[in-house]
Amino acid sequence: MKIGRLLMIGFNGTELPAGFEPLIKKYGIGGFVLFERNLKDPGQILALNKQLHKVDDDFVPLVAVDQEGGRVQRLKHPFSHLPSARKVEEYYQKHNAIDIIYEYGSFIAEELSIAGFNMNLAPVLDLSERTDGVIGDRAFSHAPLVVEEIGVSMIAGMQDHGIIACAKHFPGNTDTKIDPHSELPSVHIKQDEMMHTMSPFIHAVNNDVGSVMISHTMFKGIDDVPASMSEKIINGILKMEAGFKGIVLTDDVKMGAISKTYSTAEAVINSLAASADMVMISNIEPDELESVLDTMESSIAEGIISKSPIEASLMRTDLIKNTIGIKRQLIQTESDVLALLDNKTHRAIIKKLSGGN
Repeated sequence: MKIGRLLMIGFNGTELPAGFEPLIKKYGIGGFVLFERNLKDPGQILALNKQLHKVDDDFVPLVAVDQEGGRVQRLKHPFSHLPSARKVEEYYQKHNAIDIIYEYGSFIAEELSIAGFNMNLAPVLDLSERTDGVIGDRAFSHAPLVVEEIGVSMIAGMQDHGIIACAKHFPGNTDTKIDPHSELPSVHIKQDEMMHTMSPFIHAVNNDVGSVMISHTMFKGIDDVPASMSEKIINGILKMEAGFKGIVLTDDVKMGAISKTYSTAEAVINSLAASADMVMISNIEPDELESVLDTMESSIAEGIISKSPIEASLMRTDLIKNTIGIKRQLIQTESDVLALLDNKTHRAIIKKLSGGN
């Protein structure tokens, strides 16, 4: 059992630092999350993703990116500049046009796939009335039914074209003014009161979304730890009650909401013990990764984490990858990427969704 496959990691630089390779050969790795710091131009992105696809021998890792649109999109020009979720909702409400949302998800998937990605950390299914703030215009709407319909159509468009979608941030961030990148948000709410914010996620689960990202918010009416470390929320509500069979991924444990209280290793152990299938560490060096992996090994040996749930998590990830058709990609050439990005249909969809029609 390669325990590194329970982790999704990020790193500095435009290629994978050499120090990671022996660790990945020994322990495996579940996936990589790439940021703007890693992504410069199509040629470099193709070279990096080719390296990542091959680093764990015969295992195909998840290669993920946040390509939500609006203020959160890691791939810049010549990749399409995507509108914010709120802009997408405005077009949908004005024209009652759900088909274009599916097309939008499809072309996002095409752009990501040809560049070597197989997972998009989107869409945001949180509810928000605000257009500013922590979530703001990253949310489609404050109305659950609207978020459900847009979200599921976008998810289907991506997953039908070979990209695992990720519904985030379960069980639903509110319009809190506290940013989990810096501090731990805390909400006093009971489970029955939370059904309103959870409903878009439940709808996505019922429509086969491949992965769900867990928030770091603490929901004090349910548990006294962040949701990303809550067995009651992850296993009890999401897996058991909602029946989710896909990949449960934590939000980044390097965020201040977690890192100000827990070490990286502690956060990983707590999240896995709470039934998370994969833990995201957005920026880690090889020596720290080795320490985390050592702690994981000792936690399994001591029974802090049971082997059977870990094995089940690895099986869930494999099942989703097989269902959506994730395999080692034949990485295209830079000219292939540029040809696909120069797409009149994509530009027309973006123009409409951005308010140009």
